Amino acid sequence: MSKPFLIAICAGLISLLTALPALNGAPGGLLLFYFAGLPIYMAGLAFGAAAGTVATVSGFAAAAVFGGAMVAGVFALVHLLPAWAVVRQAMMQRTDENGQTEWLAPGVIVVSLTGMAATMLAAGSLALMVEGTGLSVVVSEQLNGVLSNLTPDVSGSAREDAVRQWAPLLPASAGSSWIIMALVSAGIAQALLTRLGRNVRPTPEYSALTLPDWISWALVGAAVLSLVSGGEFRYLTQNLALILAVPFFLLGLAVIHQWTRRRPRGTLVLFLVYIFILFVGWAGLLVTTAIGVLEQWAGIRHRFAGTGPQDLNE
Repeated sequence: MSKPFLIAICAGLISLLTALPALNGAPGGLLLFYFAGLPIYMAGLAFGAAAGTVATVSGFAAAAVFGGAMVAGVFALVHLLPAWAVVRQAMMQRTDENGQTEWLAPGVIVVSLTGMAATMLAAGSLALMVEGTGLSVVVSEQLNGVLSNLTPDVSGSAREDAVRQWAPLLPASAGSSWIIMALVSAGIAQALLTRLGRNVRPTPEYSALTLPDWISWALVGAAVLSLVSGGEFRYLTQNLALILAVPFFLLGLAVIHQWTRRRPRGTLVLFLVYIFILFVGWAGLLVTTAIGVLEQWAGIRHRFAGTGPQDLNE
């Protein structure tokens, strides 16, 4: 067996070991769990898509042997599936008419990952509708159970208020976190490999991010359906719209990065912008997403930035 594949197998095992504390309910394991996929990204981005697949399979097999079907399923859904998909797409390339290598654009990877999250949400919600329940009911019941275990001294009415506040957008929050977690891990892996001189793909210029056109129509469609529908279907489409807005949030950040780059003391300005987004919460997220939508539909970035990326966009 070649050295890259041995390293890939070890990467899958390390990924599982990093995730196990949180999967077993150990306190303090959540931070490790968030970055548990990092070894798989590093193996795949350093040695190619085949190595990424080997790392994914080894991690799943080890999880099934040592943790059982439930642990393996959760581990695969949260970490292995997005890592495999991102690495596979990140390694896609073609040679143009001038003999230059073109890599799949980051925007295509972002929207593909978003499409996966949206598809899983839609499939799960529709399956529950067929069974006669509904995603909103399941989410509320599960959230109430979790809060009951975590806060046994809190009154039932207070827990019910918390459930009413959090349950409506909880699937979208989980799906958005899933997307961001995968992209952050991939970005960290690429940065580490670049510093070590072991990266296969050149690091893209993230501030030059562009999105395929279809994601705009998907977002508009989900938003319109959420306004005209009701019941469980409205619950589904509202959460789908928020998940489909994630690429536009990232595009908005890309626009902000390019804008601050041309400002005096741009690093400080960028830092203050991030502080503002974090401080104002949902309002900051909505403003950044709106900037991304404006860029996608009106092309505002060209007014203060240079030419676009050279990556493969189709």
